[in-house]
Amino acid sequence: MVKKDVTRLVAATALAAGLSWGPHAMAEEVAEGTLLNAATIDGLLDKTLEGTPIRDVLVGQQEKMIREYGWQMKLVKAKPVNVTTGVVELTEQYKGQASLDANKRLVNYTTGVPFPDIDVADPDAGYKLAYNILRFGWLGDAMNLQPLNFLIIDGKKGLEKEQGWVYRRYLMSGRMSAPHVEDESIAKYEALINVYPNDTRGLGLLTVNYADGRLPDVYAYVKSLRRVRRLSSGAWADPVQGTDLLFDDTFGLNLDPTWYDNWKVLGKRRALVVDHSVLPALDESASGQAKYPFMRLDEPPYWNFVEDNYEIQDVYELEGTPKSNHLVSRRHMFVGATMGAPKMYWQDHYDRKGQHWHTEFISYKDWKWDDGRTGPTVTGVVIADVQRLHATAFGYSSGFHHNPPDARAADYAPEALPRMLQ
Repeated sequence: MVKKDVTRLVAATALAAGLSWGPHAMAEEVAEGTLLNAATIDGLLDKTLEGTPIRDVLVGQQEKMIREYGWQMKLVKAKPVNVTTGVVELTEQYKGQASLDANKRLVNYTTGVPFPDIDVADPDAGYKLAYNILRFGWLGDAMNLQPLNFLIIDGKKGLEKEQGWVYRRYLMSGRMSAPHVEDESIAKYEALINVYPNDTRGLGLLTVNYADGRLPDVYAYVKSLRRVRRLSSGAWADPVQGTDLLFDDTFGLNLDPTWYDNWKVLGKRRALVVDHSVLPALDESASGQAKYPFMRLDEPPYWNFVEDNYEIQDVYELEGTPKSNHLVSRRHMFVGATMGAPKMYWQDHYDRKGQHWHTEFISYKDWKWDDGRTGPTVTGVVIADVQRLHATAFGYSSGFHHNPPDARAADYAPEALPRMLQ
């Protein structure tokens, strides 16, 4: 009798312990390099990567993109997120100066991460995180990205066309380099200009974003007149002609937070992201599709990247709500939670009916900047329109420049637009 009681006690204790460990206590750990795709996802969701169930680190529309649109992830163990050289020191030096006024505008800001301590319970956390992304030079005080080849992709037929673009950005405040503020009234210049083919050469916009949150000055080069012309300020949210981008999508986010109705941090969680990309670069010496070894251009829907390393990192779940005249009703973002590295890993955009419209994905890797700093660069970007089955994508090249030593504001300003086409 005593033996039976002891046996029952041991069994009950084991059961209680198992319940206290949770349902994933005995889950199988995936092997390093396991490929998560449509063929394997059902068998992997309840397995773990570094002890975390795979289903718990798929965010937004990732599972949908895997199951329905050929997305794939090579699962690897996480490495520390690199923070650009000098960010921590600058942030500590200027910590506590920046704040939001009654209209959610950033005030009393010089440089460093404006709000290094994000509290998800703070009702202004969404605005603060948006300013951390947009107003500090964690990606460089100046960027000059070219060659930058956009691939315009039909999800049923394949590659439609190739376009050459120039992307330039120059911060006028929030700079890492001294002087940290070159003009107190201007936040940045940002340009996305088409340089080929000839029939679209010159399309694009240059925006002047102001520090006080007013709508931007927007400029375009009019090819037929060979003149720079100012456009309506509302053009900042227009579609980029011939692509799947809106102008406020460029390089992940291009706006002032106050142009949206609201920003909200929904929480902090873990997500599968690409922070240490192994994608190959643009091959300028090749021709045809061989120039783009980072893309799976031979497999429908033709917009997916080749195998890349996905690791688990902490992210903020950020929701932006545009005004009612915007084409997007909701921007759902997963942004790196490492202080000083607010990387925009994954976004899903919803149309005015609330339906999933776009997914925007950005992969990153560590890069030696022109000024000697170590910081991130982007290795691949795709914005996929799942309603039209269409996409725009690009990969990185060795010609990407972060903080080039000869960068001057005059070379990024509206009057420099004609020179960007040379």
